[in-house]
Amino acid sequence: MKTTYSIIGGMAGSSMDGLDLSHVIFKKENTGWRYQLGKCETIPYDKETYDALKVAEALSQTEKETLDRQFGEWIGEKIKVFSSDIEKIDLVGLHGHTVIHQPDNKISWQLGKGEVIAKTINLPTITEFRNEDILNGGQGAPLVPFGDFTLFVKYDACLNLGGITNISVRKNQTAWDICPCNQVLNFFANKFGHPYDHNGDLASQGELDKDFYSRISQIDYFKQPPPKSLPNNFISTHILDAADPKDGLYTYCKIVSEQIANSVTKEPPGSMLITGGGAFNGFLISSLKNELNEWDIEVPEPKVVNFKESLIFAFLALKRLRNEINVLATVTGASKDTSSGVIHLP
Repeated sequence: MKTTYSIIGGMAGSSMDGLDLSHVIFKKENTGWRYQLGKCETIPYDKETYDALKVAEALSQTEKETLDRQFGEWIGEKIKVFSSDIEKIDLVGLHGHTVIHQPDNKISWQLGKGEVIAKTINLPTITEFRNEDILNGGQGAPLVPFGDFTLFVKYDACLNLGGITNISVRKNQTAWDICPCNQVLNFFANKFGHPYDHNGDLASQGELDKDFYSRISQIDYFKQPPPKSLPNNFISTHILDAADPKDGLYTYCKIVSEQIANSVTKEPPGSMLITGGGAFNGFLISSLKNELNEWDIEVPEPKVVNFKESLIFAFLALKRLRNEINVLATVTGASKDTSSGVIHLP
């Protein structure tokens, strides 16, 4: 079996800022897998694509299926351009835009139809990483922890501050979604005409909104033990608005920091890697360091911060191609570990 692979990983995250693509070379050595992160790019959604994905949840089944194919064509065309100067590619691993995530009902649907992508780019493409785990009683999420435990071995915990905040804890190989993060912070920043709160500058000008803080802190999900995962539409049904957007930003940064700290109270402090767009939010990171003062927090180079998830989906695709485990029951609550993902051939 091969020991070196050239793979493109893709992630259409819940922050809705675009499609993250990474080209990664993986090599299997005696000590485990090593990666070399090459070309990376975030491709913003055009207005038509963004608007369609934004309302996808409310579409009829037929309309969702149409969008699934259209988004697959869009992704395929973007990958063709992205990969045009890459000499050899073995396969593509992609996590699409989540439109439904209901593990209790045995369903999770990520838009971006794999068979359409595979035919568009003429390369084997692996998608639908959640479904096998869900059929085995798991949450189908989070999926990134397998890569955290395998590729980022020097850290005791890996925290991702993306659209949704999730954490991987090495000690017992557990992981879970903690709370929405950039989904909410970007919502408030949008009220000022900004796509996001640069460095947390707006949040730093706010004050604690006690009513908003109280309402959010009482959400039942925060009190549930892992394994647990959040759907993209969680904020539309649970996260309520604040009276002032700056106060909303300030208060929600405090909430995110407290929820993260609460989630690791039973874990022995150690080294924590922080990635995702929220890692660039200076106010949020400062607040988090205050809450996690016993932890050694590290924010890596911007390339890893921005593209760790697409890197890991490239790795999950590699493991699926080799028919090796890539989703852990200790993380998802499934009855067994699985090799998950559907392989689409061109």
